[in-house]
Amino acid sequence: MRIQLNVPQILQNPELPNGCEITSLCQVLNYLGLPAEKCDLADHYLPQSPQWYGADPDEVYMGNPRRDDGPQEGYYCFAGPLVTAAERWLAAHDVTAYRPRDLTGAEEETLCAQLEQGRPVIFWASLHFQDIQYDPCGAYPLPGGRSHRVFHQLHCMVLSGMDEAYFYVTDPLNDNRQVPREQFMKIYRQLGRRAVVLEPT
Repeated sequence: MRIQLNVPQILQNPELPNGCEITSLCQVLNYLGLPAEKCDLADHYLPQSPQWYGADPDEVYMGNPRRDDGPQEGYYCFAGPLVTAAERWLAAHDVTAYRPRDLTGAEEETLCAQLEQGRPVIFWASLHFQDIQYDPCGAYPLPGGRSHRVFHQLHCMVLSGMDEAYFYVTDPLNDNRQVPREQFMKIYRQLGRRAVVLEPT
């Protein structure tokens, strides 16, 4: 069975060189027919940290997605801040038909089930689906005795289709692509099976 959802590709560049997460959210909102704009989402709805190093990516975007160098560099965030951004945008625009859901931990069957229901899935992997690398800046402590080891070449995209052999990806940075399902799941799992979906209420 082949499924291909018509998710519009929105390029994060040039305005958001490190804004793959919020641009992926914008792609899904636009797919649902909602008039979201990537820079508005980034500037007014995405929780951000004044500094990237030391921030908790489960709580805030690390730095500023408009920046790719300097003292307020942009890095990334995970599912939590993206869910918050979606909730804030939907509330501000009186949209009650959809709600974001953190799907972190979802396995292949769940991803496929979302596509079968016509729901594209925002997910985290790496650039070009290469094995995960870590930034030489190293790890830093977080509250509660946790720590975060900074990923290098992390990327966020939208899962928009599948067939028996491939997953189809709408990529806010590069050309849309098909990825062998085994390689997709390998890298997706290396990134902690992080995903977000917008579901009907």
